[in-house]
Order: sequence, then structure tokens, then C-alpha cells
Amino acid sequence: LFLSCIQVSTGAYKRQVHEVPLGKQITDTAMIEKITWATWTSILGDEVIGIWPRNADKADVNCACVTHAGLNIVTGDDFGLVKLFDFPCTEKFVSGDFILIQSKQLTFPMFRFLSMWL
Repeated sequence: LFLSCIQVSTGAYKRQVHEVPLGKQITDTAMIEKITWATWTSILGDEVIGIWPRNADKADVNCACVTHAGLNIVTGDDFGLVKLFDFPCTEKFVSGDFILIQSKQLTFPMFRFLSMWL
């Protein structure tokens, strides 16, 4: 799909997709599925349903970032974990690979330098 779009996560934990710069919301699921995203930092959507642990509260997963190649996604959560998953992660309750970080809450891990560093 050749549109400039942005996806946002609302405070009500809803995913919205909007045309840029008009701001018009796109609600057609078939149209949204055709969008090729340049980057991905959303914790919501069918593409990332597997990043949510079983019995997780909506606020437990704080952030996500997909590698530049679009093959993996990293998340940060309220438990001090950085988790790495395949992307897209469409199967529920995938365990992922994880490392424990000395932090109560991780808010924005992201890939740097051609996805070689986190």
C-alpha cells in the first residue's frame, strides 16, 4: 500500500492506523494488512500478539522494537526483562529468549547500528 501511515496505541490499549499528514483513521482491516511498515514500535496488533505472557496485565509489556531487517522484535516489560522474539509473532504466549536487566521497568529498548546492538 502506497500511503504514508502511522500506527498508534491509545490509552485504552487500542491500535489505530492513520494517514499522514491528513490524520484520517484507516479502519479497513484488509487495507491495514497491506501496509509495509518502515519501523515497528507498537505493542499492539495481530503481528505481536505472541509477545504477551500468559496472565499479563495490559500495562506489563511497555515497549517493542523490530530489527531493521524485520526479522525479530525486542520487548521491555515491568518485570525487568528484555525479550527477543521472531517477527511477526502471531502465536499466543510465545516464551521468547530473554535476559534479566537490573531494572524494575524497561521503557524503550531499541536496535542500533544495523540491528547488531540493542
